Amino acid sequence: MVLRSDAAHPSFWSLAAVLRRGGIDRRTFLRQAAALGIGAGLAGALASAWSSEGHAASTTETAPPTGDFDYVVVGAGSAGAVCAARLATSSEARVLVLEAGCSDDLPEIHDPTRWLAAIGTRAAKVFTTVPQAHTAGRRHVWPRGNVLGGSSSVNAMIFARGHRSDFDAWAYAGCTGWSYADVLPIFRAMEDYSGGADAFRGTGGPLHVSRPTPDQRHEGAVAFVEAGRALGFPGNDDFNGAELDGIGFVDLSISDAGRQSSAVAFLKPAMARANLTVLTDAPVLDVVVEGGRCTGVRYLHAGVPRTVRAAIEVIVAAGALDTPRILMLSGIGPAADLVRLGIEVAADLPVGLGLQDHVLGAGVNYEARGPVPPSKTNSSEAYLWHRTDSRLLGPDVVTLHVSIPYATDAFALNHAHGYAILSGVSRPVSRGSLRLASSDPRDAPLIDPAYLTEEADRRAFRTATEIACEIGAAAAFDRFRAREVLPGDLRSHREWDDFLAKSASTFFHPTSTCRMGTGPEAVVDPELRVRGIEGLRVADASIMPQVVTTNTNPASLMIGWRAADLVLGIGSAERRPVVAGPSP
Repeated sequence: MVLRSDAAHPSFWSLAAVLRRGGIDRRTFLRQAAALGIGAGLAGALASAWSSEGHAASTTETAPPTGDFDYVVVGAGSAGAVCAARLATSSEARVLVLEAGCSDDLPEIHDPTRWLAAIGTRAAKVFTTVPQAHTAGRRHVWPRGNVLGGSSSVNAMIFARGHRSDFDAWAYAGCTGWSYADVLPIFRAMEDYSGGADAFRGTGGPLHVSRPTPDQRHEGAVAFVEAGRALGFPGNDDFNGAELDGIGFVDLSISDAGRQSSAVAFLKPAMARANLTVLTDAPVLDVVVEGGRCTGVRYLHAGVPRTVRAAIEVIVAAGALDTPRILMLSGIGPAADLVRLGIEVAADLPVGLGLQDHVLGAGVNYEARGPVPPSKTNSSEAYLWHRTDSRLLGPDVVTLHVSIPYATDAFALNHAHGYAILSGVSRPVSRGSLRLASSDPRDAPLIDPAYLTEEADRRAFRTATEIACEIGAAAAFDRFRAREVLPGDLRSHREWDDFLAKSASTFFHPTSTCRMGTGPEAVVDPELRVRGIEGLRVADASIMPQVVTTNTNPASLMIGWRAADLVLGIGSAERRPVVAGPSP
């Protein structure tokens, strides 16, 4: 049974409220939820989030931790939760996780059909870019997870790892150990794929991955795949298999109608161990550097600055926006910028430079002939990855169906019923930056994604949008389509440029602000160690030398897993799923 909204099951949410108050135990909750017809995945996720078992502690409700920890992990997001869980379950080391955001005890997080609503809760914080010259001078809003699980708790749950050439390019540039052959065993080890194991897919891992079943597939998504096939695009039965190119249904980090965030799949099970401490409402101010070595972290405990020491290492996994911000506030970044802000320089490194994000074309929209059925999953089930030039190593554009109207605020959508065919640049060339606005940790950084500054990106974006229009006009949509709302009849290059500039938006995939490498553009080495500072690593999407071709969450999970392997010296033969065992 697929849960569509909390209002559809008032008895379930009343039951959940009793669990939150401690009126029933986990086992009773799961049994009664099953009797109401609630899927085990959703009920289990909420039980983990709302019961006292394996619960994170808010700094507003608990005393500061005492003593030193072996490892301090900054951030419990996509990569941080995986890294911390693996450190705690693969060793007896004492691990502390500091999460700036809140607990994931919100129903909007765990119901996959409500992911857009989750972005509007306290589980997300909003960044804003500087005006973008190539997107009609608009500023772009970037919501990011501010909660256990980070953005994996508020994203659209698309599970697409990336193209093999993404990782081979990292290795070719000097990042040994990061080739596709190197990371594939990690992807396989961490997943439990509903379609079964093969040379590319894994089962038995902590992360449950599924694909919409025929009875779950939205009729618009089915039409999208039919339309693309009729136009000559090859079908793809597994975007995480041998090839990424083609059109088909994506995998989702959903299990039995429940979101599989990194907190649900990795961190919560590991909290059964006494060597793992997780604090929420614990924003980090900076890392402590003494004599060229990182010795700990300064953070706010119930609003009061505290310092906690790390006997071995600090791993910063606060995401592609907050990780560079924290490093620069700690004196690790471009020296000239730091000196200008009065920050003492600990290491002159290109932190914040090289920012990338996938451009999303939120423009092509259609009015439907009648009410569009609600999605049973995430409203975005069918994708097309395509190469605009057969000589390219991998797809450079993406097109996808969404079962709701979806456009930027540059357009007015006034029709009652509709859907959209979105487009995007999956291998952007343009690079931007993230810089500090001041030395005050409370001030938001200056974010410049430099959208569409490179001509290659503008060409790819137009091609992707033209494909979206072709698919939307195909015969497969005749029974749904009342009229094309956007873009309308574009006759000149100027009209096309204007439409594309207004429709350009974000895929919510910022990366590459603390790039991994061996040259002067690198902030961390292939072992994820911050150059020039001992005892400090970075483990999140910020280390990607280039953004991966697909949605960034699966690659971020992999980075968190591999970071723990590197810290603990675990080789590929020893990679095994995270299993919460007895406390050491």
